This record gives sequence, structure tokens and C-alpha cells, in this order.
Amino acid sequence: MISTLKRPFFLTTRQQLLVGWFLIPVLLVWQLNGFYLPALGSRGAPTFWAVDGLQWIVLPALLLGLLAHKAALRPSHYGLVPLGKNLWPLTGQGLMVFVTAGLAFLVARNLSWRVLGPSPGSFQLVQLFPQGLAGAALQIYAAVSAGLVESIFFIGLPWLLYASARQHPSEMRFTLCVSTIFALAHWEHGRHGVIAAFFAHGVMCRWFLHWRTLWPIVLGHTLIDLAAFS
Repeated sequence: MISTLKRPFFLTTRQQLLVGWFLIPVLLVWQLNGFYLPALGSRGAPTFWAVDGLQWIVLPALLLGLLAHKAALRPSHYGLVPLGKNLWPLTGQGLMVFVTAGLAFLVARNLSWRVLGPSPGSFQLVQLFPQGLAGAALQIYAAVSAGLVESIFFIGLPWLLYASARQHPSEMRFTLCVSTIFALAHWEHGRHGVIAAFFAHGVMCRWFLHWRTLWPIVLGHTLIDLAAFS
């Protein structure tokens, strides 16, 4: 079975401050990277993927390491609870996230396109995947890193911070707030991409708040990205 957060973990005031400060660099990078991603892409795939690794692997790993050291926060505290030996429940839950959030994304994107008209955006990641095995490996890397890092920094850590700071946290208010921030981080994909990201992330938030574990969200998000990249 998949473990869940059996009892809520509440941050101290010091831990809340540290989590808040450590969320800022990641959120800023993802709000601003739409300005420099097209320029990086024009410099060629090697340069782009090198910088991508810095913002998707090095920066999040550094911040999570600092949180573990400075605030004594472990992955289980923000939703990456230990996995049991039986992974079939995780597979089923991940597929549920994939189907429901994926449908929310597709329906919202297509409806916004019909109502608001075309909005191609300024950057499309699929243009930077090479052919062959190298392209397949990069697609897996991009999907897994996005599924894991975005789940942590746009759901797990924000919920831990919000639930600790509020005596009566509102799950709906949390979902709307973080889904808006997540959607705005995709502005370079055009307005229909922003709208679709909002609804898909809202569905993923609701699943997390239902199961209290991030692993199905990570798996479902990864599958959605793999389908989008293919």
C-alpha cells in the first residue's frame, strides 16, 4: 500500500519563514523563464538543456537540501511519503490523475481556443527534442523532472506552509491560489495554455488533498507531459 500523511505536520514559525523564503527563488524562475527560454532555444539544444538542468534539477535540489538542513524538513513532510512494496495502488491512482487532469487540460485548452481564438505563445518545448534515443531520453527527463519538481513546489510545500499558517485552512482557496500561480508560470505557451494549466493543476491539487500523498500526482503529471511531448 501507499503510505499517507497519517497526521498533519505543522511547521513552527521559523520553519514557515524558511519555507516561504525558499519557495520564492523557484516561483520567480518559473514566472520569468518565459522571457529567456526562446533566446536559449535559439542558441541550440545543448545550451538550452544545460540551463534547463540548472533550473529543474540543481536549484530545486539545493533548496530542498537547505530545507532539510536548516528546517529539518524531509520529503515525507511535504507529501513524498514512503512507498510500500505493493505499487499497484500507486499505478491506479496515477492513472486516475492522468485521465482526469489530462481531460481537464484538453477540454479547457480546446474550449479556450474556440472562444478566445488562436494564441500560439512564444515558446514550445517540443521544438528542442532531437530525433532518436536522445530525444526520447530528454522527453523522459523533462516529464519526470516537471512532474516531481512542480508537484513539490506548487502543491506539497505550499500546502504545508498554508496549512501550518492557518487555523482553519481552506482547501478550495488553496487550490485556486496555487493553480493560478502555476498557470501564470506557463504564460509563454499562450493564453489557452495558461487556462488549461489552471484547470489541470486544480484537479491535481484536489487529488493530493484527497490522498495526502504526492506520488500519484507526480506519476500522473509525468504521464501527461509525456503524452504532450510525443
